[in-house]
Amino acid sequence: MDNVAIQVIDAPVIPPDIDTVLRAAGWDPDRAQPGPHELGLLIWKRATRAEVAGLERHRSAHPGPLVAILSELPSVRGARAVAAKLEGTVLRSELERTLAPTLVAVAAGCCVVPRTVRQLVDRPLLSPRERQILAMVVLDFSNGEIARKLFVTESAVKNHLSSAFAKLGVTSRSAAAELILDNESGLGPGILRISPEEELSDVES
Repeated sequence: MDNVAIQVIDAPVIPPDIDTVLRAAGWDPDRAQPGPHELGLLIWKRATRAEVAGLERHRSAHPGPLVAILSELPSVRGARAVAAKLEGTVLRSELERTLAPTLVAVAAGCCVVPRTVRQLVDRPLLSPRERQILAMVVLDFSNGEIARKLFVTESAVKNHLSSAFAKLGVTSRSAAAELILDNESGLGPGILRISPEEELSDVES
């Protein structure tokens, strides 16, 4: 990767640890040829809402592929954003092992997402009952109200919510509702629209 052109987009210089890894992999900034395919590095914390919001500006200023280096594992929302909007993502904890291969792959026209981030992106397989209860959570029904409307016990509602929260990667009703209503998550249509067949066939407690 000695002639791969790299530019750090949101920092004045390449951070020392990243520079060390790049040079160890054979990167030579003096041989790199800047141009429309120059790779842009984004030094991010964890693909926060503010960081992702700045992508449009970065795209306007940098026509080449963008690769984010994340200091922390992103939230489900952040994972979906980097998978959909960036050409590559690298976790800082895996820098030495994955940075150079990722940049080479992106320079060759591939998109790269770490396995741990990909696992967050994969749409959770929610049961019909879990989707039904989550839809009612979005409508701000209490657990007791949900139990009465679905003719189940309140403890059953809590069990379904615990299972659904784990699949969504959240820990509260408010976080679940926010994620479902977020257009970037892609979860809303599958949860807020339940077919009559599902309602009739879903007889679990």
